[in-house]
Amino acid sequence: MTTGDGERRAGWVATVTALVVVAGFVAGKAARDAILLSNFGIKTLPIFITISALTALPIILVAGKLMTRFGPARLMPALNVISAACAVAEWLLLTRYPRPTAIAIYFHLSISGAVLVSGFWSIINERFDVQSAKRHIGRIGMGATLGGIAGGMLAERTAVFLAPNAILLVLAGLQLACAATLYVSRDTSIRPPSSPRFALGVVTRSRLLRNLGIVVVLGAVAAGVLDYVFKADIVANASDGGLLRSLAIYYTVTSVVTAIVQVAICGPLIARLGVPRSVATLPLVVTAFGLVALAVPAAFAAVVARGAEAVTRSSIYRAGYELLYAPLPEADKRPTKIVLDVGAERIGDLIGAQLVGLLVYLMVDPRIGLLIATVATAAIAVVFAIRLPRSYTLALEDSLVARGDPDSEEAAKPFATWPIGGPILGQAGDLSPLPLRILDHPRPRRPAVAPTVAQRDQVSGTIAELRSQDPDRIKRALATALTPELAALVVGLVARDDVGREALVALRTIAPRCTGMVVDALLDQTREIIVRRRLPEVLFAGEPTLAAWGLWRGLVDPSFEVRYRCGAVLSRLASSGRLAPVTSETVFEAVRRELVIDPTAWKNQRVADDQIVASAHEGRERDEAMLSHSGSALEHVFTVLGLVLPAEPLRIALHAVETDDSALRETALEYLESILPTDVRIQLWPLLETESTMARAAVAVASAAMPVRSARSRDELVAALNLAYPTIRAGMVDKRAPGT
Repeated sequence: MTTGDGERRAGWVATVTALVVVAGFVAGKAARDAILLSNFGIKTLPIFITISALTALPIILVAGKLMTRFGPARLMPALNVISAACAVAEWLLLTRYPRPTAIAIYFHLSISGAVLVSGFWSIINERFDVQSAKRHIGRIGMGATLGGIAGGMLAERTAVFLAPNAILLVLAGLQLACAATLYVSRDTSIRPPSSPRFALGVVTRSRLLRNLGIVVVLGAVAAGVLDYVFKADIVANASDGGLLRSLAIYYTVTSVVTAIVQVAICGPLIARLGVPRSVATLPLVVTAFGLVALAVPAAFAAVVARGAEAVTRSSIYRAGYELLYAPLPEADKRPTKIVLDVGAERIGDLIGAQLVGLLVYLMVDPRIGLLIATVATAAIAVVFAIRLPRSYTLALEDSLVARGDPDSEEAAKPFATWPIGGPILGQAGDLSPLPLRILDHPRPRRPAVAPTVAQRDQVSGTIAELRSQDPDRIKRALATALTPELAALVVGLVARDDVGREALVALRTIAPRCTGMVVDALLDQTREIIVRRRLPEVLFAGEPTLAAWGLWRGLVDPSFEVRYRCGAVLSRLASSGRLAPVTSETVFEAVRRELVIDPTAWKNQRVADDQIVASAHEGRERDEAMLSHSGSALEHVFTVLGLVLPAEPLRIALHAVETDDSALRETALEYLESILPTDVRIQLWPLLETESTMARAAVAVASAAMPVRSARSRDELVAALNLAYPTIRAGMVDKRAPGT
């Protein structure tokens, strides 16, 4: 991965390389089609497509293994040189053996062109993480688009000023230039994985890759059938010597339109739709324009439909498609990408060729049948494409979890048992609405029983003890079996450090019978903050429905400490299965309220350590890390989000956005982007940037001078971050270690 100035330089180099690669690809397609169709009739095209696809499949599997072993940065320059040498040899043979050489050229350029372009995008995938790729993908895509224009213009001008066969020499020159560019700009820091993967096995195991593979195959089938209709119209209307020029003009025009789409539409549309939904634009466009071509029985309609498919494929679809690979491990990307990029395309070409051949030989006028087949296939692809967002999110979750410490015992614990002050994020699953009208329902009441004289005397004595200022007398009174009538007196003692722990324990004991009074005290803003921030701990043991009602109201309290404690206890109630159902919108609305804040105030919001609350926990809940934990606004937001979002990936994402590991952080941001509503994401992102800026500043200070010793020991820090990743823990240990 690259950062800073190196990342910007790599982005510009990738843009220039994209221009050269795609120029060669477009010029090669024009040469391939023109030379073949100049020597053979249009009806033979499905036969050549079929043979080309069958030949490509074993070659692609071999290329996938080579990609895994050597890496695309090392392999692609060599393959470009080999392809250029083949083009020169074919140019020498074409005049003497036109038909056999035309077949060889078609097979060569059909297979090599797709492999070389796929290899280039594999280099981009390995060079940039997903967030960095998003920053540069527009520029790289523009370079590719300009390359398409350049390739089309080179082919068109070659047809005008030179012999048609000279396009092969132009292609060889472009591929040699591409080889030189890739070789000079290669990143030697990217190493092949230690354990190569079998591409087909990886594809079959990954839900994301399976769905993507189906979309690619169906998209290739639809494009292949539509391409036949388009080329049949071109051949029927072009002169004998003008076929290359007609195809070159078509590729140039589509490249120009693609450039306009890249500049005006691509970036904002991908940002709005998200990465996986961007892939669905291709089958949607093919379906829509296929229907237009059916409704308008003119050759121009097929040209427009084919052009719309090419523009979408080269802009919105390509950008989203490349970013879909971001969650995959590097060991999986290399073999699978070329298999899907080229192998799935060739399978689609094979199926499309058989479909075209069947319809051409069975129908007198196959044009309508071919267009119907195009629309039907694209519509099926849409069905599979709309399943990509879910599988993409699952892949991001797997990517985040896989980066964790698999050997840590803490990593296997439920999310609700973080060692940072008690359970933080509950595993509530898919929750439905929390009815805040629950208090409107009548509750069965026990008939009141008049207290006896002895009971009245005992209560009076306990009141006297509780009102005394003697801590020992108060503790003795709190240790007795208190009645709910005494709860109001005990609440006032919660603020005291000398008896606060005993007061909390006593209130927890009678909480189910005095939940309403504790809720009233929690929401009473005239009371001391220290009392109200400690009372949520009592409500955890109270009557769940009423306690949850009070805690939800506590999430709008002016005090951040009160809101933080209420959120933490709501999470614990959810994890214990005692929280009433709540809608996602209810939770997101609470998060939106937290995010409407100045960034400076955001980073200054902290919850002070409270050993009184920590010591009031029962033995099984006590954790040393609780004594040193100080909660932040970011933790509180993630706590509330954890009520409706998957717990484990969200826990890891919280740690990841605070780490200096850019790859881990960017993956976490991408995961959050895929699960958060757009407005919540827009509010949260600037605040996350504040967090990352603070982290980077801390690293800079630590490297420039002796670090200031933390108030917490190194062991306490390691315990508090026990669920974080090894890189995070190692970095924290290094920064806190004395003398480093």
